[in-house]
Amino acid sequence: MTDLHPYIEKIRAFNRYYTNVIGILESHILESPYSLTEARILFEIHADPEITARGIMERLRIDEGYLSRTLNKLKRLGLVSRQQSSDDGRAYLLKLTEKGRREFDKLNRSSEQEIGKMIANLDQAQLAGLMLTIDQFRHTLDHTWRKEISIEDIRIRTDLRAGDLSSVIYLHGRIYGLEYGYIPDFEIYVAESVREFYQKYDPSRERVWVCEHLNRMVGFLLLMNRGEAAQLRFFVILPEYRGIGLGKKLMDLFMDFLRACGYRSAYLLTVDELPAAAALYTRHGFRLVEEKPSTAFGKPLYEHRYELEL
Repeated sequence: MTDLHPYIEKIRAFNRYYTNVIGILESHILESPYSLTEARILFEIHADPEITARGIMERLRIDEGYLSRTLNKLKRLGLVSRQQSSDDGRAYLLKLTEKGRREFDKLNRSSEQEIGKMIANLDQAQLAGLMLTIDQFRHTLDHTWRKEISIEDIRIRTDLRAGDLSSVIYLHGRIYGLEYGYIPDFEIYVAESVREFYQKYDPSRERVWVCEHLNRMVGFLLLMNRGEAAQLRFFVILPEYRGIGLGKKLMDLFMDFLRACGYRSAYLLTVDELPAAAALYTRHGFRLVEEKPSTAFGKPLYEHRYELEL
């Protein structure tokens, strides 16, 4: 059995160091009229247009009574308002008021300035290395609590926002590079295809499904208009979010929109290295109609075309 003691000690040492770093940032926030908790709540409301009080309670691990008192204070100060959800009449979304947005902007600028001072002397290579380390740290620990995630924890939205398309390109390049050894040519192909889609994007006949958890894109699917047919494209889910029913949920949403728009058929292009995805497609009525060898992405494989007739 692996002796975890040296690893535990190193993590504890890092925790002490990082606590000091956070303390510097927090002390600067505390120079404002707001407590640290109040500032964090404003940050969460700004970051997530669909957030509720329960969502804040779960993300920040705040006691329900304490959160209620804090939110009431922020409402009295004219910073936060409640808005009934259009999707669920029982839920109330938290929104920043105009005054709340101004106060958030002040806090955000202050936080950015302090972080900027911390990394100002790093060169481009050091910054890239730091970002990679942060990603690896977060994604590695994600696996330890993945079993706690359920499909209900994932928010799926259908509007495109700034940064979404670049995130789709990044997810494809990273996942297919790490899991299947694809060369950067694949990422270029995805980028060009995403550009092709967006130049003619018609929300009345096309749809994106953006899957988010804790404000991070963890999955994506797109239906692209091809005349009487629709193309299923850019279906991707982060490894730690597979196996919870997210793929099936996305395919169900795809099929519902496909029928609602009156498409007669649909198709998708994929490769032979994705048996789990292929099984999902066939369960929803797609069938393999074409197979051809290819080395397009730096390795020998077979390109597959699946079609669906409605």
